Amino acid sequence: MEIVHEDWRQTKHIYLEADKFASKINEVGADVLIVEADFVVDKVIESTALKLIGSCRGDPNNVAIEVATARKIPVIFAPARNADAVADLTLGFMLALLRNIYTVNERLKSGAMTFGSIADYLTAYERYGGFELGGRVVGVVGFGAIGRRVTSRCQAFGAPVLVFDPFVAQGDVAATGAEAVTLEDLMLRSDIVTLHCPDTPDNRGLISPGLLASMKPGSYFLNLARAAVVDDDALYEALASGRLAGGALDVFAEEPIRATNRFVQLENVLVAPHLGGATRDVVRHQSKMVVDDILAWIDGRIPRNLANPDSLAS
Repeated sequence: MEIVHEDWRQTKHIYLEADKFASKINEVGADVLIVEADFVVDKVIESTALKLIGSCRGDPNNVAIEVATARKIPVIFAPARNADAVADLTLGFMLALLRNIYTVNERLKSGAMTFGSIADYLTAYERYGGFELGGRVVGVVGFGAIGRRVTSRCQAFGAPVLVFDPFVAQGDVAATGAEAVTLEDLMLRSDIVTLHCPDTPDNRGLISPGLLASMKPGSYFLNLARAAVVDDDALYEALASGRLAGGALDVFAEEPIRATNRFVQLENVLVAPHLGGATRDVVRHQSKMVVDDILAWIDGRIPRNLANPDSLAS
């Protein structure tokens, strides 16, 4: 078995134009194609002799599934590959916000926080004391692989969790010890709201100005899902005005994120450049899932994570 590997860390590009991509595939005579960020559009599929496509993503939306199915090409993927990574970052953000970890770290290192007297220390103690996660009500919007992991982590800290997900049965939520509620109820009751739902037509603008206005004064808002789910202007106003105590954002309307972005300028907002799934472990998770399914396909077995079962129909 010959393997041809091209690493984006060396090529310094992620997306290839369709004709060039198809040409590369044909040049090596590939039977199996594994991608993560590259788009395997209809032209790529129709211009090559691929027999299987592997997408190292939780949702293989970078592959023209219908075209692949029509050509009897199985498409395998890696569900929940980064669920633990995103859940860990979410909890990290929560703790950093509640305990002012980033703020005190930066002020101490920059010299903005000094202790010339006991009064200085007492002032810092009062201002940056923060809150414990245990006892804070956490609202989780989206109860997929990431939302479930965030829920269990919060519960381990003793935080009650409210969940909104219209596609998950209330009993399934209750079985985890969380409470299934409406989105309106979740926004009203939560001390911390964290988003973990996909960017679908129905979800765009889901978190409206009215819902943001209904949140408790002094509460926190986290988005590690997609920026399009939230009304950008309303979120900025709620954070900039101080009505919300703080927020954490890993996704933005314009990416890659720049230092001039208005959310980056807010002192009460923690930001990251869409790094939720950026762990070395995620590479290991997705690689194992895809390789296991390729081996299953080679052995004549049905891959476990198959996006288009109809591709195997006779």
